[in-house]
Amino acid sequence: MGQLKPSVRIAASSIFLLSLVHILFWAFLAVVLRKDLPLEFPYNYLIPIFWIIAAAGALGLLVALGIFQARNWARISAIALGVVVAFFCAFGMSVPLLIVFGALPLATLGLDVRLKNDFVRLFVVYFLVFALAVWWIFLFSKKSTVAQFSTNAGSVAPAEPRKPACPPPIALLAWLMIVSGALSGLSWPLILERIPAMLFTHIFSVDASQWIWGVNIALFLACGIGLLKLQSWSYTGTVALHIFWLVSLFASQVSSGYESYMRICLNALEIPQNYPGLNLLRFPQWASALVTAIPTALLIAGLFYYRRSFNQAVADSRHLSA
Repeated sequence: MGQLKPSVRIAASSIFLLSLVHILFWAFLAVVLRKDLPLEFPYNYLIPIFWIIAAAGALGLLVALGIFQARNWARISAIALGVVVAFFCAFGMSVPLLIVFGALPLATLGLDVRLKNDFVRLFVVYFLVFALAVWWIFLFSKKSTVAQFSTNAGSVAPAEPRKPACPPPIALLAWLMIVSGALSGLSWPLILERIPAMLFTHIFSVDASQWIWGVNIALFLACGIGLLKLQSWSYTGTVALHIFWLVSLFASQVSSGYESYMRICLNALEIPQNYPGLNLLRFPQWASALVTAIPTALLIAGLFYYRRSFNQAVADSRHLSA
């Protein structure tokens, strides 16, 4: 612990405190709103979701404690945590920005225009957390920081070469794809079994859509596992899969039939068109398309950026096994 620099200790402390605030905030929402929310779908699922989100904050506490003990897995986890937090904060900043600059009039969302200042404050909070997450990424990626977490400092070099591993950013994406596929499978009876798929402006039947959802889940799981196993085909498959959904979703969301598709989904889920709070989810089509496209486009750009590192790990793995 004595080898850690003050900046690393401060970063670890910020991760610990932010994770603690995260847990308390979502737990508070779960307790306070438990009696006030309707029992109908989808509000009956909000309280369990709030508790799951709150419990996820425990990972941040674990990462912070690992950093204080100079564990290298904690440093890598802090980078991954920074990427995840920065992504969600970037998404969270987009809506307040659109509202502040008038792209999303509050009246069309069923909100009081006097709430505009509240959205300004919300943007500031998201921006501060976003800046903090970016700092974590850069700090824990620096060579000087890596040296503080070296588990081999002052020790004899290992006799056997170290087994090649998937680059941490790609490993994070792989796990996200696996978790996403697993959650999609769990939500099958509630959502995917009931709603149709819309690909490139074409709405498929429910029966055909089940095949589409099933194949997509299988591809996400296969590519995620393939990335962790350093299979070269999985990288190309992951890029192609995300490009496919990026183009398909963007084309669908800006098409004239997207509003009709949303009504079909609401009817399939037995949600009334005038359900309370539904207006909060109705953004202009171009705004929804951009919010969906920008993060996916950045993810694809990151895949191209880390392709050389992944290919090197694949080559090292094959050389080691030869």
